[in-house]
Amino acid sequence: MPHITGVLFDMNGLFRIWHNTGAAQSESLAELPEGTIARYAYGHPNYRAARVGILTDTAWADDLAHRLAHDYKRPLAAIRKALIPWRQDRGTAIPAMIDLLNEVRRHVPVGVLSNCTDALENDLKHHGITFDHDCSSARLGVDKPSPHAYRLAAQRMGIAPEHLAYFDDEPTFVASADAAGLNSHLFRSPEETGDILRALGIPLPTPIPISGAVRPAR
Repeated sequence: MPHITGVLFDMNGLFRIWHNTGAAQSESLAELPEGTIARYAYGHPNYRAARVGILTDTAWADDLAHRLAHDYKRPLAAIRKALIPWRQDRGTAIPAMIDLLNEVRRHVPVGVLSNCTDALENDLKHHGITFDHDCSSARLGVDKPSPHAYRLAAQRMGIAPEHLAYFDDEPTFVASADAAGLNSHLFRSPEETGDILRALGIPLPTPIPISGAVRPAR
């Protein structure tokens, strides 16, 4: 078994979950059909452009507001105001994974590889999450499941792919990371992740100490 000298995590589904309450509130304020924001925001090519750093997160959201105002014949100012809850909703942090992350960082460097816009840095600060390396797709200029994304992340961390453990809750991304040479694992729970890391030689305590910090849902 290769010696593991670093860990790389996905973000969403591991450290943060989405309930989409902000989108629902914005749709209600703008009198838009349910699911409109998801369709206009994430189903449009501009989201991919923002995800690989061609557009900023702000430019992507502003273009969304213009398209909604045009298609639904609403004043742009009203649409922008209605979208505030969606923009302010940054998901809900998962405290158990943050505690695990903090313990892992005591032993090896840890990075985050997430398909997201350049909003990730502020989102991490918002949730009190600290990684040693931010390898978001917007920073790398390439997104998962391209094997190049994983190799670039390993390069940025200064760790050979075979010595880098990777965790993701999306099986396709785990398979592509494996193809790129990383020691890849499907994420199922913080407890199982801790067990896998111990088996890989990272001396984590059992159980992981709880920080005691209260992280309110946002």
